[in-house]
Amino acid sequence: MDRVLVRCEAAWTPAVERHLAGAGEDPESWLPAAAGLLRASWSEGGRDCAVAAVAVMEYALDVGERQDPRRPRWTLHLWLSERTLARRFEDHRLSDDVHHHLAAQAQGRPADDPVAVAASYLEEPPPRHFAPPRPSLPHAVRLAEGLPADDLVRPCLLARLAQAAFIRLESRDTSTSADAGRWADAAFTGITTDHLEAGLVSCTAVHAALVRFRDRPSDTRCVQLALRAGRSALRAVEHARRHGTRRVDDEAASAHLQFSLALTASLPLHPDGEVVDEAIAQLEAFRACAPPDDHGVYAGNMPGLLGARAFFTGSDADLRRSDELWAALERDLPADHALRPHIAQKRAACAEMGKMLKWLPVKGAGLLKFAGPMLGPLLTGVQLPPIQMFVPPGRPGVRSPGPGPQDFAPLTGVPRSASADAGPDRTGAGGFVWPPGPPADPGPAEPASAADLDGLPPDVAAVRGALLGDGVTDPRRLPLAVDQVKAVLAGPLPDGRRGFVAALLVHVLAAQYTFSEDPDDLERAVRCGDEQLGLLPPASPRYAELLCAVEMHRHALGTLHQDEATIVRACDALAWAVGRMPEMSASWLGCAIPYAHALATASCLRRDVAGTQEALRLVELAGRSLEALPGRPEYSPELAALREQLRPALATVAELVRRAHDDVTGYRYGDDEPVSWNPAAERALPPRARFENARGALGEAVERRDWGLATDAAEAALEALPLVVSQALHRDDRQAVLRAALLGRRYPVPAGPRRTAELPDRLAGTSLARTACAVALAAGRTEQAAALLEQGRAVLMGQDLQARSDVSDLAAVHPSAAREFTALARRMRETETPGAPAAGQPPAHDAAHGPGEAARIRDQHAVADEWQRLLARIRGLDGFAHFLLPPSAEQMRSEAGEGPIVLINIDRLRSDALVVTTGGIALVPLDVTEGRLAHTARQFLTAVSVGAGEPRPRRKEAAATVFDILEWLWDTIAEPVLRTAGLTRPVPDGTPRAAVPRLWWSASGPLAHLPLHAAGHHRADALGDGRSVLDRVASSYTPSIRALRHARQAPKAGRGAGPYLAVRRPTGADGQEGASVAEVAAMARTLGAVRTVQGADATVGRVLGELSSAATVHFACHGLSDAEDPSRSHLELADGRLGVRDVAREHLPHAQLAVLLACHTTRTDRLPDEAIHLTSAFQTAGYPQVVGALWEATDLVSVRLTERLYRAVRTYGGGLDVTGTGRAVHEIVRELRKRHAGSPRVWAPYVHTGR
Repeated sequence: MDRVLVRCEAAWTPAVERHLAGAGEDPESWLPAAAGLLRASWSEGGRDCAVAAVAVMEYALDVGERQDPRRPRWTLHLWLSERTLARRFEDHRLSDDVHHHLAAQAQGRPADDPVAVAASYLEEPPPRHFAPPRPSLPHAVRLAEGLPADDLVRPCLLARLAQAAFIRLESRDTSTSADAGRWADAAFTGITTDHLEAGLVSCTAVHAALVRFRDRPSDTRCVQLALRAGRSALRAVEHARRHGTRRVDDEAASAHLQFSLALTASLPLHPDGEVVDEAIAQLEAFRACAPPDDHGVYAGNMPGLLGARAFFTGSDADLRRSDELWAALERDLPADHALRPHIAQKRAACAEMGKMLKWLPVKGAGLLKFAGPMLGPLLTGVQLPPIQMFVPPGRPGVRSPGPGPQDFAPLTGVPRSASADAGPDRTGAGGFVWPPGPPADPGPAEPASAADLDGLPPDVAAVRGALLGDGVTDPRRLPLAVDQVKAVLAGPLPDGRRGFVAALLVHVLAAQYTFSEDPDDLERAVRCGDEQLGLLPPASPRYAELLCAVEMHRHALGTLHQDEATIVRACDALAWAVGRMPEMSASWLGCAIPYAHALATASCLRRDVAGTQEALRLVELAGRSLEALPGRPEYSPELAALREQLRPALATVAELVRRAHDDVTGYRYGDDEPVSWNPAAERALPPRARFENARGALGEAVERRDWGLATDAAEAALEALPLVVSQALHRDDRQAVLRAALLGRRYPVPAGPRRTAELPDRLAGTSLARTACAVALAAGRTEQAAALLEQGRAVLMGQDLQARSDVSDLAAVHPSAAREFTALARRMRETETPGAPAAGQPPAHDAAHGPGEAARIRDQHAVADEWQRLLARIRGLDGFAHFLLPPSAEQMRSEAGEGPIVLINIDRLRSDALVVTTGGIALVPLDVTEGRLAHTARQFLTAVSVGAGEPRPRRKEAAATVFDILEWLWDTIAEPVLRTAGLTRPVPDGTPRAAVPRLWWSASGPLAHLPLHAAGHHRADALGDGRSVLDRVASSYTPSIRALRHARQAPKAGRGAGPYLAVRRPTGADGQEGASVAEVAAMARTLGAVRTVQGADATVGRVLGELSSAATVHFACHGLSDAEDPSRSHLELADGRLGVRDVAREHLPHAQLAVLLACHTTRTDRLPDEAIHLTSAFQTAGYPQVVGALWEATDLVSVRLTERLYRAVRTYGGGLDVTGTGRAVHEIVRELRKRHAGSPRVWAPYVHTGR
């Protein structure tokens, strides 16, 4: 819950604390807590309570039992919590997260399962007219009718069922017409004014009552209900407005219309001139709030009301205007429109009334007696179905004639709005005042030419190429480029050249936001651009180009802050620039696209249909312009590149504009239209843009449950990932970029210090690789799922292993290519090393860059580019198409020859194991959620941290927790996997070690923190049952199949797997020697000639030097896993830290076995899918086998394991045969289990990783 609250900048307010205080471990408490938080959020509690409600319901779905009967209600309340944030507070930061959770609930459930219905029905777009009923309808009815009367989501569900029934009724399907009224009435009965959807439910109730009234015109109860519901809708709108809802126009329009219709319906029963006036006022209020394209609602209802007023006042003007409005509406309607007969009836009734009013001698009560019956034909049967305010019939609709309600003010008596001519507030984001708009009449702009690019400083040219081309933006280069471009601007320049260079400066400054996600960087770019505009004459040929650059980023800044004034300022300036450029020119195109985007954003905030229509026109014109760009010879290469870059950019903006228009006009069927993502066109974009667009398409496809499209988008994102996480970047930057890419970008916050808690929880949070695997499985693509999971995990390790790969096969066929590969791999390692911190020191690449560092960066980029070209060339050779690529499904199967490889994917969408054998890849669905695993992992890590010094009751409780979790791991994960792998029986006692079957675990997400090798029933009364992994198979671990394949390619040990190295430092409390002396002594007794580096001699430099000649190394010292930055995990040595970076940088081709029994050597918190820890670092350096620990090991037990391990792998002739290390560790852990049967935390941490 803390993660969700911090991510949305929500505070632990008294209201949040009060409601969360009742939400404990008991599932019965979760729903009341969420309901209380939601009610509070709708009144005085505000956004913080809504965020907390999301947190509670996500927790319930994550931790609660899959078959818990309350799960449908948890799912519904999660939907309502997110809707509250989005609708009332316009906060969408958790929307993707919630949609992912909702999609997950339907996985593995039949369509009629209440949980699946709860997760999907409210997410479906409304049904279309004349479309057949959806299959989900009867299931949704059962779900709604089974909810308690006081359930907060029940009215929402019932109202949507009623709306769908009315749409079918309007489509001449009467099968559910009786149910529609019942559902609407039940929803209205269960609603309160403060409810988020009180307005929608009340409006639905009005419509239901009026539908019944048409069938039973004498039933006054229907009219009374309609009036009561109409007033309720207005009260709900006022409540929402009073409690912070920023956009209530749509809801207010519906409420005003429904109440006007209810008042109109009451007139034939109780004619009253004041009621007519109120009905007119409500209809005018509707027109003021509704979009101009109101589908004829205003025009279809106002004439009848004007005629009714004429009945009471005798006004000829009202009668004339009434007939004019009807005539205009008739002209706009198609010839076969269903309203034409009604309009003819009303016009005839109005004309007849005019004649009667002239000759009737009576007025007042007498008039009502003689002419009152005429009000019926005049007022009933004409209004468009009010439900179409929620579900318009299509687009474009019927626009009511006339410029707007203000022109009818003399007739209707409605005063002109005081704010109609008010200008926007020019105070922008952050409270500062933006400069005035641009001056008039700049000179023409041209696209960049070769002459513009001549003489650009090297880092400026490189950054520009990366931003526009297929390169990678290096954050180290951005400050260098800023300094260089500022130096150019400080000198004398022609105005045109100055404008071009200044625009480059703005783009480079803004690019820093891509890495920092700090809006202050965007603000600095905009401020700098404003300063440069002030120095440039408006007649300069580059003035408009610079202006467009500045305003594009101003629009982005305003969007981040949702600041209308800033967005309008950008929109106005872009409109000015577009209007002064030759239409359909290259320069016009470069400005028109961001203008269309800004115009759509501003129009959406202002509910301006004309604005979104103009934005639609602009993107349509831009599409034609793109294909008809004129070109001169000196510009043709740039124009060709511009076309390819702008096509996907234009498609993205066009989709955003369409959605903005749908939002403003109330069009509800946009989600039925295809996702506008074209992977072929995307290839022209820079890698980061390709990656972000594909990731966005993945998120949208998950929301729509389009698993095929989601899989394709995930594949495209993962294909672009190696270019985004380029080896040209510094290791720290690669890790930071990867974290943002795989775990999702952080939502920018408007103010306040950056906090690591804004990142996804270190044990939970989504991951691109896991989601890619999950959507592929949902699409039925099992082999592709395994390939995508492999492609997106251990990315950095995979890159490091590339440069250390065995190329003997290549050398046998293409020796020159192999030699080039080896030499370039060495150069790549060398270029990274000078820029890295000294061994044992923290990274310092953020320091000021000198000329030497700039040269090293350029050299690193040049080598990385050459590396990619070499790989492409090698992959073009016969037989080497898959050279150093992630393994294909066939290659995965071939790696399973020594035993099954189990890929376990834990995603919010679904959880599965993929059991890879030589015969295929088998899918094992797992009945566990990511949140439940994260919760369990926290419990487990807390329990195993309870040491011998704790009180006995605490130790006993912790041991029970460990036993419980190991049993749960067996029941939910390990046993189904082993059954699928054919490992269904315990290994008989006395089985030779070499005959014990093997299995490799490759876990992801929070499961990487739990000991799968120890899963099982280990209590004294169950040990003989053989229900444990230890009893059935020897377990090893691998970060990925690629890492396992690399380990198996390492040269086998020569005689004895020596020399042997031991590194010893004190491990006891207060600097005492602890068990480290005994560990090294046990190793020496077994092996004899062990070179020991200990005490003050065990420095970082000395140890790294010794590693180069050590085939087997044993570390007896303290280790630490860094939760915030896993690459800073380290072993404690005499003069500092031997870190992950230091070890992974080494290349040790003769290494064989590393033993790291220090605590936490095989655990990573922040990026569990990346396996960034000491164990993987030693694997990367060259050790194909590593023995480590998942948590702090007991010293004396580590001594025993050390002695037993080296005895187990010692050969009779002296030396070691490390090929059996995995089985040896398995055997020793079984022995430790016998000795320490009551304390699994003692025997279970030890793991074997590698071949």
